[in-house]
Amino acid sequence: MAHTLKSPDILKYLMPDGSPTVEMVRLSGGIFTRVNDAGELVSEVEVSEFTMGRYAVTFEQYDRFAKATGRKLPGACGWGRRSRPIMKVSWFDATAYAQWLSDVTGEYFRLPTEAEWEHACRAGTKTDYSFGENITKEQANFDRTNSKTMPVGSYQPNPFGLYEMHGNLWEWCSDWYDKYPTGKVKDPKGPVNGKYRVLRGGSWFVNAGLTRSTSRACDDPRERDHSRGFRLAGRSAATKLRSTRVRSAHAPQVVSSDG
Repeated sequence: MAHTLKSPDILKYLMPDGSPTVEMVRLSGGIFTRVNDAGELVSEVEVSEFTMGRYAVTFEQYDRFAKATGRKLPGACGWGRRSRPIMKVSWFDATAYAQWLSDVTGEYFRLPTEAEWEHACRAGTKTDYSFGENITKEQANFDRTNSKTMPVGSYQPNPFGLYEMHGNLWEWCSDWYDKYPTGKVKDPKGPVNGKYRVLRGGSWFVNAGLTRSTSRACDDPRERDHSRGFRLAGRSAATKLRSTRVRSAHAPQVVSSDG
């Protein structure tokens, strides 16, 4: 059974020359229950309102940053650039992009915390995927179906209006990787130090189980790979000054576990 939700509140940002850059979706805060890798309930997490990238950052967006800062352009494996999600970027590359975009636009962008990422991916659902208890290859890019990444916006959005939260590319989060804290927590940011940074979402390369809303991975923050990318987060949309609010052309769908 499908349930129609209201259109997401989308914020479009402009570069100083008036050209478009990232699109963000304003997300209300909420509460969800975390489970560990064994599927055991660990904690109740409350997340405050924030904004999340409607899409993963693309080659076109990242290449502009790389050229402006004299960085080497990441390779694209011959799959194409432009609207495909940026890949072969380290955690440090991702955070540098967020800082650069903040500087040139006067806005505030960053990587999402792991808790924010999961809240955004779940989109109010309690099932394994935001589309239900199962996911199909018509809903996400995983298990080498296409043998490469797909352009952002290729699959249906989740109930929050966010695209490709399952599969396509693992996405860097701001947190160091560690066991979850127990009990009730609000806006957790992870441990103060560590060895690996969190990755979420799965990729075009992995099986369906690793694309679940709860699935976690991690890697050395210096690592660059053709299965890793990122999307941006930001503070509450109410604090944004130079954004343009638009409404999506269609309402996203929630697919419940019974169909």
